[in-house]
Formats: sequence, structure tokens, C-alpha cells
Amino acid sequence: NTTSHVDKLLDKEDVTLQELMEEDDLLQECKAQNRRLLDFLCQQQCMEHLVHLITHKPPEDMEEKVRFKYPNIACELLTCDVPQINDKLGEDENLFNILYEFLHQEPPLNPLLASFSSKTIGSLIARKAEQVIAFLRKKEEFLTLVLKHIGTSAMMDLLLRLISCVEKQSNASQTLCDLIRLSRDQRNQMQETSEQEDIMITHLFQRCCLVQRILDAWETDKI
Repeated sequence: NTTSHVDKLLDKEDVTLQELMEEDDLLQECKAQNRRLLDFLCQQQCMEHLVHLITHKPPEDMEEKVRFKYPNIACELLTCDVPQINDKLGEDENLFNILYEFLHQEPPLNPLLASFSSKTIGSLIARKAEQVIAFLRKKEEFLTLVLKHIGTSAMMDLLLRLISCVEKQSNASQTLCDLIRLSRDQRNQMQETSEQEDIMITHLFQRCCLVQRILDAWETDKI
């Protein structure tokens, strides 16, 4: 059997995550569930670094063409649907908190990082729904934070994914999804005036109150 470049790197005692992220076959080896690679990636320090990469802006002095290279690779690794990574990400509240802290930034969010973070949380919602819902229900300001960044399309997509996760396939829930999509379309068409912004935020807040009711009902059904 031919030894992969990733395996050769893992033979080094002092191999770093960044060295591995330079390898073209890293994602392929991860999806193939290379045990040594997954054991390395799922170390606490490595997982925290991967989540940090998708939630913090790279240094401004980095060359532009490689500036978001590592955040992109980190996102691909975190969302490649490998059970060992899903379990580590879904069961470690510290990693959840790093992801969640991204929402505490002042708008506008960096659109690329917002996309990476939304994709990662969305992947968790799909595969570790109970853990995600339990975590978010402890964060009273979650919907307020999402509303603050509602102008970033990735945050709207995340909200819709969350609704889809907890809904009971009812007409009411589908209508809620449609209303939020309509609100986003209207926002894109509106002129940016403070009065119109206030109206939009009011509508979105009302919609999100309904989302909270869905979350509460979902949790009650689980008890």
C-alpha cells in the first residue's frame, strides 16, 4: 500500500496542524476516516484552533490570495460529516462557545467567516440537533444576536435551518419560513432608511418569537 503524504507527516513527532493543512489530500484522507489523522484532528487544541479559524479574521498583513485559505479548509474539515469530528464538535460546550461568540461581534460580520460559521452550525443542527437546541436554549440573547446580524444572508440561512430542524412539518411552520424569506427579499429591495429598518426589525422580532415557541414546544416533547 502506498503511504499518503498525510501519513508521512503524522510520522513526525512534532507535526503541526498547519503543516497538515498544506496537504492537498487532507480532506480526502479525513473523509476516508484515516484513524491517525482523525485522532490528531480531534485533539482539544486542534479542534479549538479549527473553530477559531472560522470565527476570527485572519491577520490583515497576510497575502490576500491565501488569507482565507486556512479558514476555508477548517470549515471543510469541520463539516465533512465524519462521526468522530461530529461527536467531538457536538459534545464539547467549549467549542460551541467559541462558535457562539462569533455572534457577539458588531455588524457587519465578515461574509466569508459568517458563511463558514453558519455552515458549521448548520451541519451540527443536522447531525446533533438535541445538543445544539439544548445549548441555544441556555442563551437567552441568541435570537437578539441573530437579529442584529440579519443583514448577513448566512445568518438568515442559519435561522431558517434551525426552524426546519425543529418544525413538525406543519403548515404554520412552513408559513413562518416563507415569511422570513419574504422579509429578507423585502429588505433587499428597500431603501436604507431608519424607519424602514425599524419596521423590518419589528417584523423579524415577531417571527423570531414564534421560532422561540417552536423551540419550547420541541423541548417539551422531548421531556
